[in-house]
Amino acid sequence: MNTHVITSAVIKYKNKYLIGKRAETKKSAPNQWEFISGFIDTKETAEEIILRELKEETSLKGKIVKSGSPYFVEDKEAHWVIIPFLIEVANSNFILNPADHSELKWVAKEELLDYKELRTDIQKLKDREFIL
Repeated sequence: MNTHVITSAVIKYKNKYLIGKRAETKKSAPNQWEFISGFIDTKETAEEIILRELKEETSLKGKIVKSGSPYFVEDKEAHWVIIPFLIEVANSNFILNPADHSELKWVAKEELLDYKELRTDIQKLKDREFIL
């Protein structure tokens, strides 16, 4: 089983969090809900990658307000090393990039656990005090 290293953004606007449903055409985890993320596969820093991914996938600009220690997840596809960032944005006006997501939505903290694909990440993020 392969191991991949990715950055992940918990994007916050006021008291809501942005999640995306991965496009059906995605090789990894199609049609699954996720926090915005990106592979670490360039010479950019993890911080540069996640801010670039945020802009590419949502057209939002944000500010990193917290970074966390990496955590590990294993699924049927791979082992994942995830470097999380809490990013605040100044507005909620995203533009959907259909190459990445079929849907983006702002949800309240209490709604996050309704998305089963996010439950492992949410627990790891709560442990790091990203989602209180």
